[in-house]
Amino acid sequence: MPKLKNEKGITLIALVITVAVLSIISIPVVINTKNVSQFEEYTKFKDDIDNLRESIGIAYFDKDIRTIGPKYEGSLQFLNETQNGLSIKNENDNNVYYAINIDRINENLVVDMNRLNNGNGNKNIGNIATVYSGTDDVYIINEASRTIYYVKGVLYNGERYYRLYEEYSETSSGVTPGEIVGNFNKIYTDIYGAKAKIPVGYKVSTKPEEQVISKGLVILDNNGNEFVWVPVQEFKDENGQDIEVEFDRYKYGNQINNGINNESNSFTFKNNASDSYYFYEKEDNFEQLSVLENKGFYIGRYETGSQNARTAGSAQTAAIIKKNISVYNYVTLEEAINLSQSFISNNKYLKSKLCSSYAWDTALKFIEKTGNVSYLTTVSAGTSLANTGTSTPINNIYDLAGNIYEWTTEKSSLSTATCTARGGLYNKTDLAITRLARASAKSGDIGYRITLFLSVD
Repeated sequence: MPKLKNEKGITLIALVITVAVLSIISIPVVINTKNVSQFEEYTKFKDDIDNLRESIGIAYFDKDIRTIGPKYEGSLQFLNETQNGLSIKNENDNNVYYAINIDRINENLVVDMNRLNNGNGNKNIGNIATVYSGTDDVYIINEASRTIYYVKGVLYNGERYYRLYEEYSETSSGVTPGEIVGNFNKIYTDIYGAKAKIPVGYKVSTKPEEQVISKGLVILDNNGNEFVWVPVQEFKDENGQDIEVEFDRYKYGNQINNGINNESNSFTFKNNASDSYYFYEKEDNFEQLSVLENKGFYIGRYETGSQNARTAGSAQTAAIIKKNISVYNYVTLEEAINLSQSFISNNKYLKSKLCSSYAWDTALKFIEKTGNVSYLTTVSAGTSLANTGTSTPINNIYDLAGNIYEWTTEKSSLSTATCTARGGLYNKTDLAITRLARASAKSGDIGYRITLFLSVD
């Protein structure tokens, strides 16, 4: 029986609790309680619609949706607005909407669905049979598309949310390896029951060793660029063990937590206690919501590559995520950010970004929790810069621990080196966990890695 979901993948709330504890011991902290409250309201709104979708899908699978409640004749002005740049109104809607009567749904279910967080109007419809035009605190459903809207909406980060876009949550049919996904992002389920969302324009690898989520699920686009799914949820591995990964920044090895940076409201990390500088990064709202909605993200299987070997005088060229090509070095941080963002263009289902410290550390946590703890303390091999993918992969991801340093969006407090690179270099003793403070400048020893985040509503 459908239950309201208990989202556990995102650690913002855990961060706030930790910050509160730190404030007790007199560490100066600035908390944006307004954003925290809005985030909680957004998650409640999402839970409500997910719960309604599931329950309505069962209760009205083969029934006339017009029996779900009274016709809604309140204001529909919000349908003319946009949400994250997309039209709120589903283009498949007709002009008839119904206020959802929870009691009507429960009449067709064996066990009552859980009550809603919002939607007081839905709780008080009672025996109204023909027209509903009461409070705007009500969930409504369209007769034709069965899209669910929250008339009141919830405010989060300056945007008001009224619906979840069905195309971002398409689960009615799964995807099989080798099948290019079209129209809607689709769910892939591996042989152990773990799930991942496959974006439009991509396919799951046809190689069995690349089809298991706990071992690193590989997807490819039409050009052969490869990415690996990093699950941010609870899932089962091949041994039937429950694994849970959270989207967060982590300290590893000798790194220490150095308190809170007020500018970013994030924890600061030092590589060791003797360092005079630290690293910090504000969590990106889009990344946070994407992971909350989609239960994971994709990381480049390889360091970003270039068709030809690069020099200090090389111009910008197309980014390639393939095996056995030259690494894309001699790139400034700003260029890496722009190249990463332009890797995916004009795609409402997917966004590409330079790897953040949250994505990098979460990928390491995924590796650590699925049985490859030694990777975090293993020095990269090699005596010279190699092509992409010539080392041994861990969870089907190559060279987080070496070959070349990689730009991230994390910041350093050093005034002369405010940027951060991660990982190791072929002839150094740095590890995958390493944080390296650098000035943003072209260098033969720094490249970058692209991440993909599925769209949110």
